Amino acid sequence: MFSKHSYRKGLILHPGAIGDCLLALPAASFMKQRLGIEQVDWFGRTEYLEFYPGRTAVDRIRSFDAVPIHRLFQKSASFELEEHDPLLHYFSGYEQVVSFFGCENPDFEQNLLFTIHCSQSAQVLVLPLDKESYDGPIGRFYLEGIAAENQIPFEERQPPSQLIEPHSSDFPAGREQISQIGINPDRPIILIHPGSGSLQKCWAAENFLLLAEQIRQQGHEVIFLLGPAEKERFSEKTLKAFDRFPTLSDLSLTQILQVLVCSDGYVGNDSGISHLAAALGKPTLAIFGPTNPRKFAPVGSKVRILTVEPSLFRQFSEPLVHEAFRVLFEIL
Repeated sequence: MFSKHSYRKGLILHPGAIGDCLLALPAASFMKQRLGIEQVDWFGRTEYLEFYPGRTAVDRIRSFDAVPIHRLFQKSASFELEEHDPLLHYFSGYEQVVSFFGCENPDFEQNLLFTIHCSQSAQVLVLPLDKESYDGPIGRFYLEGIAAENQIPFEERQPPSQLIEPHSSDFPAGREQISQIGINPDRPIILIHPGSGSLQKCWAAENFLLLAEQIRQQGHEVIFLLGPAEKERFSEKTLKAFDRFPTLSDLSLTQILQVLVCSDGYVGNDSGISHLAAALGKPTLAIFGPTNPRKFAPVGSKVRILTVEPSLFRQFSEPLVHEAFRVLFEIL
């Protein structure tokens, strides 16, 4: 049974991308608020986590590239640790560990337990990134698992207004980014990110372009966020169509966060940037097609979902654009 003063330092191991990590981010808050953890570290892909320390419940990030974590996948019968083994150093001192890595590999779990328990006893939980039979919010599934592992009741609460609290320096930095493309940052601004990690999760670009025209007619500035994936994925004709609007491209994740901080609302697909906007507490309209919004919707207090029939998702639809416009202005 969990004792109030038993745990001080916790660790989350997560191999996922931006959106996956943000869906798991409430676990860090849960570890602090319910388990008495004072410091939470996060091992993962640091390019997706660069903004966490100082803005979230995560105190420190560490890169998988710096940790020989592949060794934990060895057969447990042949797994050995030297006296000054790097794994002992990296996993020393953690009293609460949640891993989203190696769920279907019993050798990984056993080797992780062995490594951590070389320095002290700990609660270690290995969770899947997804559980097909679970049809609720996947973040709730994670919290239920952590609560059960620690034998404490799970109390479902309203989503926090913000999972991410910006630095004071984020506001002037975001305003500067916006000013550089000729937009007055004091104007009402809607950001649109028409991309995603998968083409199948991208609503037709023509829909976003028409929606942008309608938003602009209401007196709002519209800025498109475009990354390398969008530049490779969209046709030359589509990219030229985006020229009708100001665009910000090839920003770092922290720079995108800073621009989002200075916006009044956001529209996007089921993507990591949509999860980021929601976690900042921004009015967020996320367009879902082939993925399940009941499970993977962004977490935030001002999130609305427009669900489109998968067979129609990649097609231009003026009625759906009108519906997206209506839903967006309900939450602005």
